[in-house]
Amino acid sequence: MTTIERISRATGLLLTVACGLIVSACASVESTPAPALAENGAIAVLPLANFTETPDAGRAAQAIAADTLRTAGVAQVDTMLATDSGDALDPTAQPNLERGLDWARTQHAKYVLTGAVEEWRYKVGVDGEPVVSMTFELRELPAGKVVWSAVGTRSGFSRSSLGGVAQKLARNLLAPLAVHR
Repeated sequence: MTTIERISRATGLLLTVACGLIVSACASVESTPAPALAENGAIAVLPLANFTETPDAGRAAQAIAADTLRTAGVAQVDTMLATDSGDALDPTAQPNLERGLDWARTQHAKYVLTGAVEEWRYKVGVDGEPVVSMTFELRELPAGKVVWSAVGTRSGFSRSSLGGVAQKLARNLLAPLAVHR
């Protein structure tokens, strides 16, 4: 092996390691072990609490979570609308868990996905990178006991969209709930 080939290999290895470090620094995800979901186990997705300064971030994250579950193989995903929870007229109202669990029981759901959005914004600065932080809890009905939870944050690059970053984070967070056929 010539010196040029060695330098080329070493440079390639260093670039691979550097790229890996950059990508891993952009996201952080932690979760508890997920239960094995049956393909026919219906999940009701409740409105997510919005602890951000961005109006409707909870509703946007709820829609992304529901679609992510559908693409992960969950056959029946029902989404509780704000009008069902009685909070449609007040954008600052936080979801009522008991009302949501009651609604999910009427939908004959086996599980309920709840959660919150803690961050949903573009960072202040020259680049204005998007950053999203969410938590999820999966509750088993009828009792409403938490059987799985996850928390994560993700930031993007200056040309990334906030919605795209949120989709990637939701996909990473909800991946353990994918239905394996």
